[in-house]
Amino acid sequence: MKYKHYAVAFLGLATILFSCGKKNNESSVVVDSLALNYTVLNALPHDAKAFTEGLEVSNNKILESTGQNGSWIAEVNPGNGAHDKKVILDNRYFGEGITVMNNKIYQLTYKTKIGFIYDAKTYKKIGDFTYPMAEGWGLTHDDKNIILSDGTDKIYYLDTTSLKVVRAISVHDRSSKIKNVNELEYINGSIFANVWETSWILRIDPKDGKVTGRMDMSPITNEIKRSYPDADVLNGIAYDSNSKAMIVTGKLWPKSYLIRLQ
Repeated sequence: MKYKHYAVAFLGLATILFSCGKKNNESSVVVDSLALNYTVLNALPHDAKAFTEGLEVSNNKILESTGQNGSWIAEVNPGNGAHDKKVILDNRYFGEGITVMNNKIYQLTYKTKIGFIYDAKTYKKIGDFTYPMAEGWGLTHDDKNIILSDGTDKIYYLDTTSLKVVRAISVHDRSSKIKNVNELEYINGSIFANVWETSWILRIDPKDGKVTGRMDMSPITNEIKRSYPDADVLNGIAYDSNSKAMIVTGKLWPKSYLIRLQ
């Protein structure tokens, strides 16, 4: 499969999906005062063997990273969910989150405290870095820093030159800290995060870690589990700033979902 045919196609695909999204797939969810309503626009095919750890839209391409043996980073064809394997990790590494910044792909690993850096065009490895957290989980970035989660309530900001931690925030709601913060996506000045083993996506204030909104994804996760018992947990958020669409998926899910915040 040649991704050059799809590199410019994602925005067109999103437009088509917006126009032909089925009414009976639309879903609005209201849970509490922090609830973020969303509409499910359509379902997209996804590789059911992909143990998704990271998802990102960059330069009109969907990039995905996976965990387990044979972890990989790939460009994903939004039309059929297939992928070209550009990077396959050695089996001693369990791949985790990715983000693309300054024409580089940054990737975490699970428990080895090492991350990898690739050229975003060629996927050639150009460096690595270490981090002090016991585990690496999710990655995203704003316009200044790389942003990392480690499965606790903490989110860390890394300097893009030294890749050292420059500050950290603790994710919390009205009453308590929120642990198991996982895959991250920076959207319009806020951090969105999956909470591992739940159906929640949180919107987080990057200044102080306060939860400012939450998306109840249980209509989607329940549908997946009913139809595909082998599917694992929700994990994966990508946002395309041009089409204003989010793609969400999960580990071993045969579908991704195109959604729009209302």
